[in-house]
Amino acid sequence: MPLSKVPKKEIVKFIIKEALQRQKISTQSELAGVVAKKLKRGDRKYSITGKRARLIALEIPARVSIKTRRGKVPKRCPSCSHGLKRTYSKNLFGKKLLSGLRCQKCGYRGSEGRWIPSRYEFEKL
Repeated sequence: MPLSKVPKKEIVKFIIKEALQRQKISTQSELAGVVAKKLKRGDRKYSITGKRARLIALEIPARVSIKTRRGKVPKRCPSCSHGLKRTYSKNLFGKKLLSGLRCQKCGYRGSEGRWIPSRYEFEKL
């Protein structure tokens, strides 16, 4: 069984930029598939995971939309592991409630109990 090779970050960035010029990519797995297909043209042993492709895509100038679903409040950004800025509001009884989360680095936003990313959409700026 052949061992897989990990491509350099600069190569993956270039491929993602090129792919986003031509199309909107609607899921993380589709992004990984597009990148893997282009990588395998150069060397059949190259492979990439969806998570690595997403993290590299968050570094380039691209619009990343993150759809969220219900779940537990995360301590760190579920997209990039960066810190989160919390916003609070008060209810009628004066109790402070968490109303939103925002990541300064990748643009993740969660609100009203919808904290967990369920779908990523990638497109050029």
